[in-house]
Amino acid sequence: MRRVLKAKSAYSNTDVQRVWESITDYVTEEEAAQAVEDAAAETRHVLNGRTDDAVYGWSAGKDSIALEVVMERAGVRRALLGTLPHLEFTAYMAWIAEHQPDGLTHLGNTAITPAWLAKPQNDRYLFPTNSTDGYRWTMLGTRWAQHRYQEEHKPRLQIYGRRTADGNSIPATEYGIHTTRRLTSYCPIRTWSHEMVLAVIHYNRRPLPPTYSWPNGWKTGTGSWPGRRVGTRDESFAETYAIEPGLLHTAAPDLPAAAAWLRSRGYA
Repeated sequence: MRRVLKAKSAYSNTDVQRVWESITDYVTEEEAAQAVEDAAAETRHVLNGRTDDAVYGWSAGKDSIALEVVMERAGVRRALLGTLPHLEFTAYMAWIAEHQPDGLTHLGNTAITPAWLAKPQNDRYLFPTNSTDGYRWTMLGTRWAQHRYQEEHKPRLQIYGRRTADGNSIPATEYGIHTTRRLTSYCPIRTWSHEMVLAVIHYNRRPLPPTYSWPNGWKTGTGSWPGRRVGTRDESFAETYAIEPGLLHTAAPDLPAAAAWLRSRGYA
């Protein structure tokens, strides 16, 4: 296996696209198959055969698609998706409807709307400029769903596609298992490289959502449109408009910043 992609902050969108288009030059099919088998075997061991007492996170992002392959091999069938229905890209949601795994529970936080974003105390989250504000979107969608699911279904383990190569912090515990007052989580692909994730998707012939064909798609990944971090606010509005103009027109009546941007470009 060849590794050329470093931390997310260090590679460009073009870098990842180039590797994706020639992924067989970096990881062999045998290497990818072994990585999946090793992660699945560890998962079965951690669960002690109780695969019905776990749920894995699935967002349609590349890491969750690779994780889906591992979970299928391990026998874990329950999956969880958290979204912000009023702020998601239409094409992303349509792709999910067509490609979601069996056993998926979809929880949408409908409280987060353009009007919520327009409140002065929430303006900082519109195209956030730092990781702290950016993480707020994870808390509002993914984490919100994880906590709600845990309260309702009480699985023994929640399984995530978090990886150290992506800058995620994995505790130095046995198998990287992390327990909080709310839930216990486990990340079976925590040591995988970016190349391995792409290779597992490729060799298992899994489609990717349209997100990765959009401008900066490999950098931003999946998620709601106001949470994308792609530059200045003006650049972010422009990129959102280029992807799906209707989103800004829909938001404009309740989000003055969107209405002002549309007027400034003559789109109102």
